[in-house]
Amino acid sequence: MKPSVLDRTLLDEEPRGEPLIAIEKLRYMLDYSKSSTIATVLAPLLCIPLYWDDVAPLPFSAWFAAMALAVMTRYALLRSIRTLPNPPQDGRILNLAIGLVTLMWGLGWFVFVQPADMVSYLLYQIISLTVLFVGMVGYCVNWKTFFAFVLPLKVPELIFITLNFSEVVWPIALGSMVAVYLAFKMAFIFSKSWEKSFALRLKNDALIAQLTEEKNASLAANLAKSEFIATASHDLRQPMQSINIFIDMIDTRQLSEIDGSIFKRMRKSITVLNRMFNTLLDISKLDANMAVRERALHLVEVVHSLEDSFSDLCAEKKIKLSFKGMNHQVHGDFHLIEQILRNLLANAIQYTDHGHIEVAFDTRSDLLSFSVKDTGCGIPEADLPLIFTEFFRSDHSRSHYDGLGLGLSIVSRIVKKINGHCHVQSEVGQGSLFTVQTRFAVIAAQPTTHLQATQSSEETEGRRHASRQGNTSKGHLGILENDEALLYAYLQYFTQAGYTVHIVPYEEIAFQECLASLPPLDFIVSDYRLGTKDGLYFIQRLREEFNQDIPACIVTADTSPQHLDLFSQHNIDVMYKPIDIQTIDKFIATHI
Repeated sequence: MKPSVLDRTLLDEEPRGEPLIAIEKLRYMLDYSKSSTIATVLAPLLCIPLYWDDVAPLPFSAWFAAMALAVMTRYALLRSIRTLPNPPQDGRILNLAIGLVTLMWGLGWFVFVQPADMVSYLLYQIISLTVLFVGMVGYCVNWKTFFAFVLPLKVPELIFITLNFSEVVWPIALGSMVAVYLAFKMAFIFSKSWEKSFALRLKNDALIAQLTEEKNASLAANLAKSEFIATASHDLRQPMQSINIFIDMIDTRQLSEIDGSIFKRMRKSITVLNRMFNTLLDISKLDANMAVRERALHLVEVVHSLEDSFSDLCAEKKIKLSFKGMNHQVHGDFHLIEQILRNLLANAIQYTDHGHIEVAFDTRSDLLSFSVKDTGCGIPEADLPLIFTEFFRSDHSRSHYDGLGLGLSIVSRIVKKINGHCHVQSEVGQGSLFTVQTRFAVIAAQPTTHLQATQSSEETEGRRHASRQGNTSKGHLGILENDEALLYAYLQYFTQAGYTVHIVPYEEIAFQECLASLPPLDFIVSDYRLGTKDGLYFIQRLREEFNQDIPACIVTADTSPQHLDLFSQHNIDVMYKPIDIQTIDKFIATHI
């Protein structure tokens, strides 16, 4: 997707939102007026102790009554402005409400001030200027409102000075005029500052709106990409699973030397493809932010899984694969530990042509750590800071390329997810040592034997095909699969392996008819996507039919991580295509 570019006009041009600015100014002044209501009430009350003894009762009472009426009228007018449906009209109402009160303060010059009394003159001048500067902050954003506030306050003062020209204390009067000028100057500066601040806010809002739009477009494009990859991945995994099974069913001991060589090359290519599919699966799980599921587990479980996956490949390359320190139990996530080690081992095997690879678990502290050490080509010092970057490949090891360049990046992301640390030491020509420190607690030691994978390819083939000898049925195996080639592969393999295989239809009518003749099943292997229904539905139907919790496994090409919780809730394990058939066979054998 082409990177989006922010519209520069949002940054360079003044916003054309006069109606919006007018409404915002009115809202600002209205909020200020309401917040100053208490001060508007208290200020006249403070005049009682200041002037009660010095002013005649009648004019004082008349002024106080008029001020009280002005304050109540102000409150009522402000209350009438609620939703701002008509800014010009609401502005006039606000101006009237403000002007009524300041007019009463202006008329106070004729009530409270004696022209020849400098003390009373100075005291009321302080009151007048206080009202001016306090109101300036709230009303200077609109000049009409500001004049409606200032003129009723200061015009009576000018009239008072004119009428009492000979008795006025002129230094104080001139100082008052200078203060008014400064108030207008400050009001102008504050008004411009407010307008610029609001204009900047409008620009920021426009930028945020554009960024939000671009983000949503990016998320939509990413979702479409993910859906495409998921669909394409599913459609590719199906035939790959069939190929894997057919390849595993071939006994290389019966092939000629030339055919055997071709077969080995074909198997190597398929192994690379399988690794790429598994890498994409790991990435999709991490992108979906899958949860860390901790449980008590034996490290030997992890070792057995890794040995099953990598022993054949190590045997083909004449690499000695060994495991140490796995006689402990830990509290951690089996799948994440296995994913880390699987990617580290795949990386080690890929860049090791001879020698040995050692996986060592360190349980001497309370937290589990482990390492993978190889005798491969090593990593140049300059490349060490980059090896955990997606798609990075060192020029030093160009001849070993056969993957996507994501393995170590996946390791790094998983380690961060579990709040662990990963450290690498390497020397060109000597090999590499990857050490991972996890936050998984070590529980206890468990008696076990030392495992070592050093079988030759012939021994491996013998072990693979030995399980198919004999005619004794291992149990009744139900299979639901909508891919005909894969269904045929399952039927051939598991029949040769000694199971009584029952093909269960996934169409509702045929499924119902099949139940009438279907014997009790010992295990169910099902795909997830099966036409209008899914594998989970049919597994539940079969369990209800036989009234028992039949062990089941969904072998699917659908890599959506959200299905993990769903399968777990129904006590159904899941495996992802492509997967070697021996792994499925061993899993079935442990559950029957």
